[in-house]
Amino acid sequence: MERILFYSALLISLSACSLDLKKVTDALTEIPEEDVIQYSCPTGYVYVPPSASETPPGFCVAKYEMKDVAGIATSQAGGTPWGNIDRDDAITACQALGSDYDLISTVQWNKIATNITETTANWSSGAVSSGALNRGHFDNSYGSLLEAGGDDHPCYGYDFDSSGAADSQASLDAVCSPSLWHENRRTHQLSNGEVLWDFAGNSWEWNKEDFTDPGASSNDYIADLVGLGGSFATLFAPSSSLVCASPNSNEYCGMGFAWINGPGGAIARGGSLYNGTDTGVFAVDLDNSTSYSNTHVGFRCVTSATAAPQ
Repeated sequence: MERILFYSALLISLSACSLDLKKVTDALTEIPEEDVIQYSCPTGYVYVPPSASETPPGFCVAKYEMKDVAGIATSQAGGTPWGNIDRDDAITACQALGSDYDLISTVQWNKIATNITETTANWSSGAVSSGALNRGHFDNSYGSLLEAGGDDHPCYGYDFDSSGAADSQASLDAVCSPSLWHENRRTHQLSNGEVLWDFAGNSWEWNKEDFTDPGASSNDYIADLVGLGGSFATLFAPSSSLVCASPNSNEYCGMGFAWINGPGGAIARGGSLYNGTDTGVFAVDLDNSTSYSNTHVGFRCVTSATAAPQ
């Protein structure tokens, strides 16, 4: 009944010969707070909201790259990412967490990467599609695989001065913070304010699907792939409206590189500490088989969002 009253009030206000903004505002305030559904996620997971063209709910994704805690895939800050695990074992590790858990899919990865790209805090200029996105831990000279830190310290663990030990947190915070952009910032913010760690860099991360199509004629930057169109752009790149101006002058928008000319059957995303500026939230590597494993190839789990009690 409360929703009916709201819409009736709104229609009456809009039908007046002269628009009464006060009436419209009053009508809008009649939306009861309990009608706004909130969604929750398990500990260690964050809520990914649906896009404007989708209906709720979204889904939950691990805030961190998964860690091996006594054989259980755990999303936590402490510890280095669970590596040396092939794609199928990563699927098994996620599904072992419960019936609603799984390895992140390519579609889910792209939704997150697109949300990141549409959020101003992740761009060097502070404006969407202007400058470049931060790319996380993409240089192994700054340290090996890193554990995560607190959200207020997004460059946690780096050895920028190559001393052989992590720099002091104060010195890192002076050049890299939630409000101070740095190309190596390890966190990305979603449109709802949630924070993800290492969605670009640190470890490559498996996606769930096989890739069985023929390879592309050549590898390319994601930002250039958008302009070429075709199936690879559809599968792995954002819309052209999100590409920065003059990509080759802006590290190809920080979106990453696509190794797509020699598919081996598996899909890995995000790049690692060994990929330099080719790392990025849309980066994709199709070179490896599903049985491939390496210390710098990890994974991230997803699960369903739960409507919070009203």
